[in-house]
Amino acid sequence: MVAYLSVADGKDKGKQYPLDPDRPMHIGRGMGCEIMLTDPNSSRFHAVVYFEDDHWFVRDTDSRNGTFVNGKPIQHARLVDQTQIGIGKTSMVMRQPDDDLVINDSLSQTLFEDRESWVTNFPDVVREPGQLIEDSSQLLDLYQLSLALLGGQKADDIIDTTLQLLLDRTSSETIALIIEPTSGRLKVRRRFPIDDSPIDLDRARLRRVLRSQEIYASGLHDSSIKDVGTQPGISTGDDKSKPDARETAAYDSQKVVGTDAVMMVPIVHDTKSLGALLLQRSGKPYTPSLRDLTSGAAGLLAIGITQTSRNENLRVEHQRIADRNADQDELIGQSKAMVRLKERIVRIGRASGSVLIRGESGAGKELVARAVHRASPRNDHPMLTVNCAAIPRDLLESQLFGHKKGSFTGADQDHEGLFQQADQGTLFLDEIGEMSLDGQAKLLRILEGHPFLPVGATKQVRVDVRVIAATNRDLTEFVRDGRFREDLFYRLSVFELQVAPLRDRGDDVDMLIDHFLDHFLKQHGRPNLALSSSARARMREYSWPGNVRQLRNVIDSAVVMADEPEIVDDDLGLRDSGSSVLETLRIDAWEKRLIIQALDRTDGSVPDAAKLLGISRATAYRKITEYEIER
Repeated sequence: MVAYLSVADGKDKGKQYPLDPDRPMHIGRGMGCEIMLTDPNSSRFHAVVYFEDDHWFVRDTDSRNGTFVNGKPIQHARLVDQTQIGIGKTSMVMRQPDDDLVINDSLSQTLFEDRESWVTNFPDVVREPGQLIEDSSQLLDLYQLSLALLGGQKADDIIDTTLQLLLDRTSSETIALIIEPTSGRLKVRRRFPIDDSPIDLDRARLRRVLRSQEIYASGLHDSSIKDVGTQPGISTGDDKSKPDARETAAYDSQKVVGTDAVMMVPIVHDTKSLGALLLQRSGKPYTPSLRDLTSGAAGLLAIGITQTSRNENLRVEHQRIADRNADQDELIGQSKAMVRLKERIVRIGRASGSVLIRGESGAGKELVARAVHRASPRNDHPMLTVNCAAIPRDLLESQLFGHKKGSFTGADQDHEGLFQQADQGTLFLDEIGEMSLDGQAKLLRILEGHPFLPVGATKQVRVDVRVIAATNRDLTEFVRDGRFREDLFYRLSVFELQVAPLRDRGDDVDMLIDHFLDHFLKQHGRPNLALSSSARARMREYSWPGNVRQLRNVIDSAVVMADEPEIVDDDLGLRDSGSSVLETLRIDAWEKRLIIQALDRTDGSVPDAAKLLGISRATAYRKITEYEIER
């Protein structure tokens, strides 16, 4: 299938790009694109053209400014002869000769001859992958730089690595990263070699480089260089008043002082100028090969700085939210129940089966799930959390498994479900008992290793996700009532973790009180406020039906409402002292207390305690194990 794209308008006007039906052709500003544009309004990887089912197609790859076909924005469209593709300020036309002109089996030969003739007749127009950098050693330099940037932890480390490489490879005497802060005054953020002496900046030219996003190199008049406007008032882009190459060269010859060579390379990410690299050396000008190396390094540097900044912002935001809510990654407590729980988390984390976490509301089930994820081999992949009770039942399936555009009212675009987002990682399903029976059937198939079908889709999706579920309800009761699938219950409970309620954790209450008190005193700016002994005693005696979450909220409120110098009983906002006969109506809580009292009366004899309780010995032993009662 002979086809090519012809640039009809824009910076690359006149260029033609032959299409290869055997591989997708990426369009954009990135160095890895087969169809590489210089249009600053194009994303690095803007769109892709590919051949499928005897037709050509174009698909937008989440570009910043969108892809247009015949003037209309598209996500995916078929291409025919004379179809117009709009990317930024660049307009391309699909050229597809009539198939009748291709004789018999000469298609591959015709395509070969066409490509060869284009390369021969238009060597400056047709671009081939790998032609951007002629020196193979520079490709190795950029490869090694990309590996170094992947391991960079801070923006300054990434900048230092890039500048040091360019300083060595370009034989420059000085190299610096120039930025333009919001104040508008150009600033040297980093330079090599490290020196306190000032750098003589051509601020006007640097600003033109930042605005136009084009390279400037003094004394280098290669035809592929696009110098920026060098006269005041000259605009960039498609401005017809921009001087031609001869005028620019003449102006440069007047501006360059002595024999010093200067190169300014913009650092651009998604059409935004992050700064510019300034290189200086004495003697001969920089060659086109060194310009290409510096340009490639600048592109990698832009990606490295952007990703590092995003990661740092996410880290700071995560820490801010954690500080505000007094969240902690460590499970606080040294009670027997907590020590046993931590030991089981380590063992279960190394395994691969599903986990069911049981415990009362506010006991810390999500914190336990995060601990399991961190102890697992999946800890370098995401753990996503969804509260099944907080999502309407008719939307839960869509949120978990995804949906296609138009599959139901309100589905105005495709949605990738949480299972796909958590691929290779962990998905925590809180309040699993609230999931619909249809959703339970799909979840069961996933746990059995089968693919699933997003809502409204025709193509199945396969994922590798470890599921951790949690509930504060009795799922066996749900199974008996037909509200939860029995086979799913057994599949989820490969490993079970029971989180003890706060009232059964003894001295852990004191540790948690001190943890939350220290946090909220700092957060609310009241370092001199103390906790009275009577208030501490009352919190120790309280039953905490809301568990750790309730304790955190009580202390948060008390720190705000208390008068100096200390927090007293009335500041706690507890409804009772914790000794009320009807402090809780939970059957399991009363069942545990009755068993403990029966064991106390019979000096620990399980058979005698079973007789007092009116249950069999087997049931008594099972309940003692289930409630982790010490005998």
